[in-house]
Amino acid sequence: MKNFKARLAGILACLLLFIVPLQADAGWNASPLPAASINTVFGDSTYLNPEWMTKKVTITWNGNTWMTGMDAFKDMPVRLTNNNGAIDCTFLNTAVFQSYFSAINASIASMTTTAAVPVFDNGAGSYIRISGTQHMEAVSSMPDWLAQMLHNLILTGQCTDITLELNDSMMTQVLDSGTVSTSSDFVLAGTCTTSFQTSGANRSNNIVVGASRLNNLIVLPGQTVSVSDTILPRTRANGYKEAGVYVNGAHTSGLGGGVCQISSTVYNAVKNAGLTVVQRNPHSMPVSYLPKGLDAAIAAGSKDLKFRNDYTTPVVLYTDTSNKHLTVNVLVWNQELAGRSFKLWAKQTGALSADTYFTTYQDGKEVSTQFVGTSRYNPYREAVSND
Repeated sequence: MKNFKARLAGILACLLLFIVPLQADAGWNASPLPAASINTVFGDSTYLNPEWMTKKVTITWNGNTWMTGMDAFKDMPVRLTNNNGAIDCTFLNTAVFQSYFSAINASIASMTTTAAVPVFDNGAGSYIRISGTQHMEAVSSMPDWLAQMLHNLILTGQCTDITLELNDSMMTQVLDSGTVSTSSDFVLAGTCTTSFQTSGANRSNNIVVGASRLNNLIVLPGQTVSVSDTILPRTRANGYKEAGVYVNGAHTSGLGGGVCQISSTVYNAVKNAGLTVVQRNPHSMPVSYLPKGLDAAIAAGSKDLKFRNDYTTPVVLYTDTSNKHLTVNVLVWNQELAGRSFKLWAKQTGALSADTYFTTYQDGKEVSTQFVGTSRYNPYREAVSND
């Protein structure tokens, strides 16, 4: 039996050696697109190199490896566009990528779940503590990273395996259960409340779901937070529903509609707490829940609200959505503030424009006012249906 298996293995190896050169000699050429752009699937060998189906994606972290074949992605919908003679490939749905990284995160979580420990304790009564457990996982933008990586490789004509070692910037700590508590000298430094009382059930759901991802959020010194990443991709699997969104300068509907009210409320709260905003984009059209110049739009892959903690100690965000009002509170150690307070405000300069300013106070007296920027908007417009 052993001799038979050995002979069979030898025959198969010879066949493989024989088959591969035939495929290479036969070659493969993409057929020209029949239109400026078409929708198909990743495994469509008419336009995309079938060699992709033999390649692999390998993710590693701390000596652990997760591998999948590209053929697992063959049925993913894509839009192909002619880009100066090259195929430009955009993934229309990344659900399979998300499933791949969800499996990786489940594995990492099982290895990293620990009892929560004090986050900050100066030994003299000042503290931030977590009750419950916590674990590590890859940031939620990893599926988008993989889609962009494949897009770039296909555009340049490369057909290769993809490997990635997860580093600290690609990992985040997740609180599984419990709450964050602070000593009394962590004070409310910044707050903002906006109303969603006129919102429908789906939009209200999206605000509640997204805001819950920010509740009990601890931002460490020097840490930059992406609101878009923190509230997770706007998918049904993550609890989001169809509601109104702004797309291409018009009002339409989409998954996760309403989450920009979260980012806008956070924008005001963190600025009022003296945190540093490193990315903020105004909406294409005015919003109803905040004055012009004080909004902050998010859109996966293009717009985000990112802020950084430049204090020497952690800060804590709490959110509340009771009575259809969204409140974001930011707690800062009183010694960091040393009598300072802050205010983000805006002055409307036209029907569709506003200038934004940031004022710093010391013991209640104004010491400086900085010009933040000008926001310009388009008139409100409903998207035209193609039906």
